[in-house]
Amino acid sequence: MKLKLASICFCYLSALFINPIFAINKSSDYLFATDSWPPYLGPKLKNGGFFSEIVKEAYRQQGKTVDILYTSWKRAFELTKQGKYEGLLGVYYVPERESYFKYSSVIFDSRMYLYSKKSKNITFNNLRELSGYRIGIVRGFYYSDEFNNAIYLEKYESVGAKENITLLVIGRMDLIAADSRVMQYYINTAFPSLNNKYTQHPFLLHAKNLHLVISKAIPNYEQLHQEFEAGFAIMKKKGLDKAIMLKHGFSL
Repeated sequence: MKLKLASICFCYLSALFINPIFAINKSSDYLFATDSWPPYLGPKLKNGGFFSEIVKEAYRQQGKTVDILYTSWKRAFELTKQGKYEGLLGVYYVPERESYFKYSSVIFDSRMYLYSKKSKNITFNNLRELSGYRIGIVRGFYYSDEFNNAIYLEKYESVGAKENITLLVIGRMDLIAADSRVMQYYINTAFPSLNNKYTQHPFLLHAKNLHLVISKAIPNYEQLHQEFEAGFAIMKKKGLDKAIMLKHGFSL
């Protein structure tokens, strides 16, 4: 895959953005990891966002506590895979990942699209027509088999969605791949100048469910998985999952 880490983009991002690891002294039963991906997840969101709150509440129903560490997606993914963190939040189902992750029940869903500025006048019917355009992606993200394997596309990696939107705004990227809710969140909160000036292209990269996964590298991964499933089932029976979603402005 032709991933171009253009030095000018990298230096620009390095200067403006530091992707901090929010260090946590493990005082809870379990330590999970993820990246900041609002409105689903994030250290600046109320209770860490609805996804984090649902996970924590499911374990609380089983008498367990969870700390969540926010870092880059690539780091969170790889270190959870190795068992350094016991779980990873907000994961798409990809068959090959089952060899090292135990997937939870579906918690929510995600729809991924390509975005460009209207002033670019970009139109396309298939991915091959985007050859020659600079496309911003998040390092370590899965988009679709077709997109991830498209070696004819010029893909530039970044550490997160916010950084990619910045590159789109300043013209360093022609298009970016992003979750529709994440894109709208950042337009509303960080990039109001882009409102009504961007295009969400109808080409759907994917519509996938989001899960909690437990690392199979830890010896008690089945226990952690069962605890979540039991707690989540109680939550759904009581309507607690819906209550949390509504509190955060979402509905199931």
